Amino acid sequence: MKNADVDNGYAWIILICSSFVYLIIAGSLNTFGILYTELLDYYGDGAGSTAWISSICTFFALGLGPFVNFLGEKYTYRLVMMIGSCLVLLGYTTSAFVRGIKMFYLTHGVITGFGFGLMLSPCSTVVNFYFKKKRSFANGIMVSFSGVGGFSFPYMYRWLIDKYGLHGAFLLSGALLFHSCVAVALLLQPQQIVEKHQTTNRKIISWIIYLWEAKQRMFKVGLFKIPKYTICFTALCFQFGNFTGNLIALPGQVRSLDLGKQAIVQVLSVYGATEIVSRTFLGWFAGLNIIKRTNLLLMSSFVSSLIAFGIPHLPYKGALLVYAVLMGCFSSTFWSLVGVLLVDCVGLDNLSPAIGLLLFAMGIMICVSQPVTGWLEDSTGSWDMSFRFIGVLSAISCMCLLLGPMIERMSCFQKERKSNLSNIEKQMEEYNGGAIHMEETEDLVIKDCCSKSNDKEVTKQTEEVHPLYPQKNDP
Repeated sequence: MKNADVDNGYAWIILICSSFVYLIIAGSLNTFGILYTELLDYYGDGAGSTAWISSICTFFALGLGPFVNFLGEKYTYRLVMMIGSCLVLLGYTTSAFVRGIKMFYLTHGVITGFGFGLMLSPCSTVVNFYFKKKRSFANGIMVSFSGVGGFSFPYMYRWLIDKYGLHGAFLLSGALLFHSCVAVALLLQPQQIVEKHQTTNRKIISWIIYLWEAKQRMFKVGLFKIPKYTICFTALCFQFGNFTGNLIALPGQVRSLDLGKQAIVQVLSVYGATEIVSRTFLGWFAGLNIIKRTNLLLMSSFVSSLIAFGIPHLPYKGALLVYAVLMGCFSSTFWSLVGVLLVDCVGLDNLSPAIGLLLFAMGIMICVSQPVTGWLEDSTGSWDMSFRFIGVLSAISCMCLLLGPMIERMSCFQKERKSNLSNIEKQMEEYNGGAIHMEETEDLVIKDCCSKSNDKEVTKQTEEVHPLYPQKNDP
């Protein structure tokens, strides 16, 4: 990749192709509510057990992140995503011939989810290598295409179901989604990864070493030693739980109020249309650095929590449409911030494993959020508790971000304290032949270890108060 291709040139082709793939994946996952309500009517199973189809599918779409990004670095993102396109076709096609709800766990949940998983993580990663100054804006444009899918797919699914039935809709949808392979064919491997991969190949001397390095790259848990990454990681996971829970609860609420199938399409399409504008705007605004990106995520989580607690008290179509708009503006816009937040936390070199770990955790989160959302409706006969549960998830995300600065200061304190103790011990060993140990000097470290005091000041205080430290007047 030439320097001219960063923020310019072929970078925009990469963005267009990635955006189209993102439209296919996110549009399918976000509008599963149409298929969800149809499956509830067709098979008559509970809301919780039916929600498992979407949960399993999304788990594989996200949870394969660490594994898929490693494969993308080794075998190119294009090859991995092309295989994913074929699996999506296979998953939708086999779903067309399923006659029991449990088999959907395999066909649509596992096979389709695995295909989406081979496409989503590389799609979310590769764009960040081709943009630097415009990275926030590029991410905003890409994730806004999920809104395009969210706006158009409900009408597509509704038309296909009405004309060809539920199983015919699955068959034809698979053929339409397979067109993603055209965009995938135009992707090029980032030059930074090509050079890094060539260097790595020279270092590998056996399969044992290779597998160890693969494990270290895929699950780079050392990133959690970075407080800011851990905070953003946790907050994003809980906000994702709010977002995915809404994808089940919102169409379920419309169905329970007997507002008609067309109302479900309208609510989901309004949500998708709002996403187009809000995600693009947030990506552009985040790049201006007027407000900290963590604060933007904080505001989104706070509003998401408030509206989720309020919607059970407004059982009207107009209120649900407003809720869909607010959901598109706040609940899901965190996707615009994922790439830039992680780059801020861990840098570009560690972006691939950082995104992989985040998507893996999000995959686990959806296995909690959507089934619990459905089970609460099964047990109470109402979606009210489900919306409250969704609101709690966003509230936890908000609390993580509020406590973030304090956690970072505490981490700074511990690091500086350990550094000062090490310096004092080293200085004492020079005088006492190593007789003084760290635990004997802990009381000498100043309380505010993150202050600007230097080692000379600490040493001076130690000379004055420590009885075993050699004094200036000693013979």
